[in-house]
Amino acid sequence: MGREEQQQVSLTVEQLVAVNPYNPDILNDLEDFVNEQVSSKTYNLEANLCLLRLYQFEPEKMKTLFVANILLKVNFLLNTCKGYESSYVVLNIIIFLCRLSWLCLLQTLVFVCF
Repeated sequence: MGREEQQQVSLTVEQLVAVNPYNPDILNDLEDFVNEQVSSKTYNLEANLCLLRLYQFEPEKMKTLFVANILLKVNFLLNTCKGYESSYVVLNIIIFLCRLSWLCLLQTLVFVCF
């Protein structure tokens, strides 16, 4: 396969999500895209929801750092859109959601083991 054909085969993350959002093979691409969003200060709701959905279906592949980055991006959007002066309450909600997701993961592991 030539270089031109390889470039045509490569799809953007948005296209991957649109074509097959439940494909676990795109997990690494979505995680890279979250890092790109953090560095470029952008946000893509569909791609982030797709990553969280894949983590839900594949809990053993979940990486807390990416979940935290997505939640922090949502926190930033809430602060800029609604004008919160303090993000203390929102950060507490994020911490709660992270703990809740961890508990859900533990329950899944216990269920699978027994």
